[in-house]
Amino acid sequence: MPRAFFKWKGSSDKRRPRDLVRRSDTVYRLAQVTDIHLPGEMELATRLRDLVRPHGSIENLSHELSAISNEFGHRYRGSRRLYTNLLKKAFVGLHRLGVDHLVITGDLVHCGLEAEFLDVRGALEVAGWWGEEKLTVVPGNHDRFNLYENVKRERMESFFSVVTPREPRFKILPAGVALLEIDSNRDPIDDRHHLERWLPNTVGRIYPEALDWIDRNRKKIDGMRLITLIHHHITSDWYPRRASTFGGLMEPADGVDDLIEAVDLIDPYSVILHGHKHDVMGVDYTHGTHQVGCPGGFAESLRLNLLDFNVHGEQTVTQVELRV
Repeated sequence: MPRAFFKWKGSSDKRRPRDLVRRSDTVYRLAQVTDIHLPGEMELATRLRDLVRPHGSIENLSHELSAISNEFGHRYRGSRRLYTNLLKKAFVGLHRLGVDHLVITGDLVHCGLEAEFLDVRGALEVAGWWGEEKLTVVPGNHDRFNLYENVKRERMESFFSVVTPREPRFKILPAGVALLEIDSNRDPIDDRHHLERWLPNTVGRIYPEALDWIDRNRKKIDGMRLITLIHHHITSDWYPRRASTFGGLMEPADGVDDLIEAVDLIDPYSVILHGHKHDVMGVDYTHGTHQVGCPGGFAESLRLNLLDFNVHGEQTVTQVELRV
């Protein structure tokens, strides 16, 4: 039974009963998980060695200190195996919910290390969610920006099929639904945000080249319902204002207004799913004519969103929480 895996938390359709069973009029069900942040197992001695080595500037030292704080603040760092098992339980439970497709809106891993990517991929494979027809992933800043910058590692592309910041991708799903995959990370080499010198995080950006690509290719999905997948958040009126917002560190991605204009031309009532902010967004939140979804960081809230499309192309968002 679905309730053995998940608890009902809310629905954008207030008339619906608190039931997780897939309704008979649902023609397609999609699940969103975001900000998994699978922790690494780098030895503390390695991190401290990086900290005490000669630093070229106070900025480099500040980056190391911030990286340490970021890593050890992870809720499940000391119980990595437990967290991996929770992930597997959630992925298996999605089958019981009748989910057709799983999307992960970034930050699959915490430090950007190979072992982390392999563990997430392994959990997906074991639970039966591996394959283009079942799974779509967009990169998050923790996937792109290695917290251990002195450790050589493979890029995310070695483990997952993902887009790049300047070239998005459309994926056509059954039942007249299409995904727009966006990599909202800045180029870490040629366009690194100035705050990256101090903190191991990133302010997102939508590049003009990505918008041009959408304009050239939008006729491929003409008449379909659109779901835009992006890691960085697009608005700031739904989460508490904290110190992390000062200086623009956790502000919405640059260029999101242009992105929304671009998707308006495809589907003015499209859905936008994102992560990055670990606050849980209300299931009935909208931005203009667009329903927006962000269930918070999975490592913190253990929540995910279900999107049901009915025979009329209408969507309902239901938020659930993993039972632990």
